[in-house]
Amino acid sequence: MRKVSYPKNMTVDEFKSFRHAVTPPGNQKIRNARKIERDGVKFDSRLEMYMYDLLTMVGIRFEFQKRYCVQEGFRYRGAAIRPVTYTVDFFLPEHDTVIDTKGYRTQQGDLRIKMLKRLFIGRGISSRVALPKNQGECRALLAEISKLNRPVRGTE
Repeated sequence: MRKVSYPKNMTVDEFKSFRHAVTPPGNQKIRNARKIERDGVKFDSRLEMYMYDLLTMVGIRFEFQKRYCVQEGFRYRGAAIRPVTYTVDFFLPEHDTVIDTKGYRTQQGDLRIKMLKRLFIGRGISSRVALPKNQGECRALLAEISKLNRPVRGTE
């Protein structure tokens, strides 16, 4: 993270305008992530695009950006509480694997992954959850999946 120096004794308004001027554009929720669109496909990061390219190149069938509802919505004291959802980057049905490329971990992301695993247990789903953090881990995961090369029962 780059260090920014700012003048001392600024007013609140001066600080807000200064901070706004030095905030980098792009996806602020994810560190160093830049949204990319290629051939009509929108990627949340370069790492996600890299994994997409690897899976496509090897010919592994996948569902892209699959959404799971990890907690149903409900009402609390008359107010509607929205459901909690988690969208994984890739689901490989023939390999029973969920892949979510995570270059930088966050507390919120870790919590949602725990909730996803709990959802899987509750539904009797044994899908593997893989979280590659860089291109090397993406390649290693793909090599492992290709080596196993085992379709799951019922998907042949």
